[in-house]
Amino acid sequence: MAHYRNQSLERGFGILEYLGAATVGQSVMEVAQATSLHRATAHRLLEVLCRLGYAYKSEDHRYWVGYNLDRFGHKPNMLARITHHAHPFLVTLAHEVDETVNLGALEGIQAFIADRVTTERSLRLDVLVGDYFDAHATSIGKALLSLHRPDELRDIYERAPLRVYTRNTAKNIKGLLRELELVRKRGYAINDEEMTPGVRSIAVPMYNPDRRAVCAIAVTGPKARLSDERIDWLSAKIQETSARVVDQLGLNPEV
Repeated sequence: MAHYRNQSLERGFGILEYLGAATVGQSVMEVAQATSLHRATAHRLLEVLCRLGYAYKSEDHRYWVGYNLDRFGHKPNMLARITHHAHPFLVTLAHEVDETVNLGALEGIQAFIADRVTTERSLRLDVLVGDYFDAHATSIGKALLSLHRPDELRDIYERAPLRVYTRNTAKNIKGLLRELELVRKRGYAINDEEMTPGVRSIAVPMYNPDRRAVCAIAVTGPKARLSDERIDWLSAKIQETSARVVDQLGLNPEV
């Protein structure tokens, strides 16, 4: 049997193994020393891994394992854990705002519903836990898409044109990128009748202390009740709920 070698690939996996075993973020020098690489080589490979989403560089320039590795194993378990602990807080939020509350995540360019809480006044929609929706037309999807770099999104949507549901749905990648830039600036995403006429939703990414997010929490209801005047208040309530969930989970930068 032939034995093939690829030095760059082997070095990249060596870095990922080291980051995966670390309990804190690692500097370039620490990675280089642990993997017996030249500092410039380690830095180059780390930046490539960050661009691909398999490593993450925090604001203090230390490196962690990236969320794209979740595809290879523990993402379902992590989501199950978050959903289990988040549910009581979602119930409280739903009754505070008296609207439907959803917890969702991103799967490629699809947003899916991991948990859902309704109230007696909730708008009746044909949505179930486990349902998938085009991310660009949902508040949860846009909240999480906004965490990706524009060049990554251009590459993705060049191969997957945006489906238009209403006159408010983003019709092309240029329009979607403009919307996602607004999401980054204000800290929350709005689905303004982009999937269903008359329905509006507001979503906030649920960050861990290292400012990474795998889920988002959304409030959904009739546009008349989720008026412009209530958006700031609703987004603040969602952010408060997110913070409580993170505290309850004891999330650290590894999660």
